[in-house]
Amino acid sequence: MEIMRPIEKLTLKDMIEKVDLYVGLTSGLREMPLPQYIKIGRKELHIPKTYEELSANICYGQRLFLTQEEKNDFGLIIRMIDGYYYPIYSGKTWDDDEALYFGGTVLSCKAIDIYPVAIHLIGLMSELVENENTLLHREPSKLEKAAGIEKLSVYSDLTAVDFLRQVLNKSFIEVMLTPYRECLVRFMLQKETVNFQERYFELSKEESTPKSKYR
Repeated sequence: MEIMRPIEKLTLKDMIEKVDLYVGLTSGLREMPLPQYIKIGRKELHIPKTYEELSANICYGQRLFLTQEEKNDFGLIIRMIDGYYYPIYSGKTWDDDEALYFGGTVLSCKAIDIYPVAIHLIGLMSELVENENTLLHREPSKLEKAAGIEKLSVYSDLTAVDFLRQVLNKSFIEVMLTPYRECLVRFMLQKETVNFQERYFELSKEESTPKSKYR
């Protein structure tokens, strides 16, 4: 019979390697209070309190990395910690591959800390995406719907990166390293520009329409 490690010493690696032994703990770990900091390796790192704080500390590459789907909870937990903390821990610029490699260090984190921190980051990212949708959503026109614009939704990330490359005049790598908030402002400006053009077109059409003398 295998002996369970005390919960205060239990690491994420322990839980992955002996998932059947610790499966009953996962729901409880999700409800653990958020610690004052998260310890990764020998470093004690700050935990962002709000999605605004998180958004101020990530680049566009991190935004894309943090919203990619994972097949299981362990993968999601590691992705969230990797995606936010890799540049902070390493002092280096963002790199997708290096962030994934950083996951080996994350495995040594205590389960009682990493679970609530990961759940907290998931919540912050949900708020960030919801804020994006509020700021950037534009209802397609009837003509766009008729043309099948919804089919382009699966390419939304690629379309966004291509737009940023053009408007920022940067390479793909440079776009990935651009602060997230700067990219968001560019998207907002583009939305308002398109809305203005549509309003201007409609007003111009009205002005050019002959008016009946009986009106």
